[in-house]
Amino acid sequence: MILCTGYQHHFPFLPDELCLKTNNRLWPLNLYKGIFWESNPQLMYLGMQDQWYSFNMFDAQAWYARDVILQRIALPEQANMHSENLQWRAREEQLETAQQMFEYQGAYIQELIDATDYPSFDIAAVNQTFLEWKHDKYEDIMGYRNKSYRSLMTGTMAVAHHTPWLEALDDSLEAYLAPGPQQIKKAG
Repeated sequence: MILCTGYQHHFPFLPDELCLKTNNRLWPLNLYKGIFWESNPQLMYLGMQDQWYSFNMFDAQAWYARDVILQRIALPEQANMHSENLQWRAREEQLETAQQMFEYQGAYIQELIDATDYPSFDIAAVNQTFLEWKHDKYEDIMGYRNKSYRSLMTGTMAVAHHTPWLEALDDSLEAYLAPGPQQIKKAG
């Protein structure tokens, strides 16, 4: 098992026949279910897609990979894997808007979840949050980071950060966790 982090698809430690070569896109080719190297499905890549969902996608992929390893899910023949892979790519190539893109990735994650015992969550509500976030970003590119959203897992509204994003120049843990003017006023 090799764990890599970063934003580049760069795998100099792998031979060419196992190396994913792709641009940053929602559906990289040669990965069945976005995970399994088609010509050698014992090699798995997680999180190679351009990401809207990130951590939920990583989790769903890991659970699907786990179930293949534990033989709870059988992989199809290579030709079938390749055919399905090309269908996902064809769908991706039709996407034009950000909303279509995050709904596409949500559908992908839902497919992984439906095949495993990964805890389900409201993907349509996540898509709605992404839509609100994109709207907020469009309305105020310099202020959208100050918005808070409700957790779709717990229902809890996120607390606004104590300092507006443009003024939060100290990224130390102490500054991040320090009470801001709003919290001090409430406490006093």
